[in-house]
Amino acid sequence: MTAVETTELVARLEQLQKRLCEMANDIGNLTDPEILAVSEEADRLIVQLQRLRKEESNIRKQSGIFAVSAVLSAAKSPEEVGKQR
Repeated sequence: MTAVETTELVARLEQLQKRLCEMANDIGNLTDPEILAVSEEADRLIVQLQRLRKEESNIRKQSGIFAVSAVLSAAKSPEEVGKQR
């Protein structure tokens, strides 16, 4: 998923949160089926965003590990450094 899609999910979640507040004020019953339906949709978006962020974090970690291992594999041993002098 791209950053644009993530931004769209966040915007949709913000809309749902605003709608939930308005509905709660208007209806006054948090167990109303309409409120529950909107709340469940918000929950699904939250879970989806958490998964995306976890995947992004894992990708960053893997990239960092590969970058470090590439630098380490390119590094010379102390013996090689001594021979160059």
